[in-house]
Amino acid sequence: FFVTFYLTFLVYKLRRKEKFDTNDIILLLGNSFVFYGIGYALLENHTTGEQLLGLFSLCNAFIHLMVSAVIYRQKLADRNLFYLVSGLALVFIIIAFPVQLDGNWVTLLWVGEAALLFWIARTKNAPLYEKLSYPLMILAFLSIIHDWVTVYDVGNFEASITPVFNVNFLSSILFIAAFGLINILNQDKKYTCAFASKTGIYKTISIFIPAILFLTIYYAFRLEIANYWNQIYADVTSTVASEGRQYRQYDLGKFKIIWILNYSLLFVSLLTFFNFKKLQNPLLELLNLGLITLALAVFLVQGLYILSELRESYLEQVMSQSNQGGMFMIGIRYISFVFVSLALFTCHRYLRPDFVKRNLKIPFDYLLHVSIVWIASSELINWMDIADSAQSYKLGLSILWGTYSLFLIALGIWKKKKHVRVGAIALFGVTLIKLFFYDISHLDTISKTIVFVSLGVLLLIISFLYNKYRHIISEETAD
Repeated sequence: FFVTFYLTFLVYKLRRKEKFDTNDIILLLGNSFVFYGIGYALLENHTTGEQLLGLFSLCNAFIHLMVSAVIYRQKLADRNLFYLVSGLALVFIIIAFPVQLDGNWVTLLWVGEAALLFWIARTKNAPLYEKLSYPLMILAFLSIIHDWVTVYDVGNFEASITPVFNVNFLSSILFIAAFGLINILNQDKKYTCAFASKTGIYKTISIFIPAILFLTIYYAFRLEIANYWNQIYADVTSTVASEGRQYRQYDLGKFKIIWILNYSLLFVSLLTFFNFKKLQNPLLELLNLGLITLALAVFLVQGLYILSELRESYLEQVMSQSNQGGMFMIGIRYISFVFVSLALFTCHRYLRPDFVKRNLKIPFDYLLHVSIVWIASSELINWMDIADSAQSYKLGLSILWGTYSLFLIALGIWKKKKHVRVGAIALFGVTLIKLFFYDISHLDTISKTIVFVSLGVLLLIISFLYNKYRHIISEETAD
């Protein structure tokens, strides 16, 4: 019945007029989607039918191929309609596999139709098809967000999801592939946008399409990482309940956060490198730098705190002679430092004068040295805590900050960077304030002597450097 109605409808419309208008195209897409949705719902609720959903999708593909063959042989319309119907057949073939595996067919159908319409519009110069593709893109994006929220429900561990090798991740990859094609066509200068004459809409589209693509790529892998640790947590919880053993399950949640932060740092680094080598988009340049700064800030504030909690858990296990996390609770921090270094390196490469159009070297210097001081302080506390030292937050930090201030003074004089010297003086001032208002009241006489002598020596060295190289500083001020 459906095949007969479909063929009759097309032949009747095409014999009356040469081209489809907007209403006809919407009706054609809606007819395919509504029929498929009704058929899918009927089969899904049937004991035998739920095993034939993939076959049902292939039958839909065959129907559309047959219709496209009739259009082509009888030359009932222009090639755009032929490409549309043939593309719909390809969409049904693609979604047959995730559908058979209980996939998110609604999302794939919408994004497949959007990519098909956009491809026809750009390659065949049919603006109407492009205008119809944008609502489908929005619907597909909202649909995949709904799928993620439903499937990766943090509180639902009843059904085990194999990391990466699961239909949900496959759906995300197909979504990324479709939007990747759309983005490639949108970036290709030989194709004309349907809104090329409207500057505001054109700029919005140029941001909208890559934004959806990059967000989908980021969250597709981020959710898989979170799901991996959630599944381990669920397995451990069930084991604890069945065997009555005790396990530090909350440490698994900390590992999850750390690996998500590591992945975020890696993602923004690769995005920066890709833009630097391929796209060279000034807007994405500023977005990259903002994302790197945000990722580093989150790591410094949250990540280092989580790493310190893992250290405390490790020390508690050592005291209790347990071995549930092992040295990896300490070692993971150095893996994280590799990702931090990669982010800072790509950010530095980004600031080449022949690429960046803004003077961002001063903010980068502050970001770099704040990160180094913060991480070095955390590392000092880490090892002094492992060594069971009671002065980790007092004597050690004060000497570290004072020494780094001296280093920044020397670096600022050598590189003729006034802002680095100003930052060094500010850091030294913070060190003195910490010394007088926090350290002294908690230190014994020997520790006080060590701190004051050390900082006094550092002050003498700083004063010596300023006096010896005052001509360099004066020339820099004059310039």
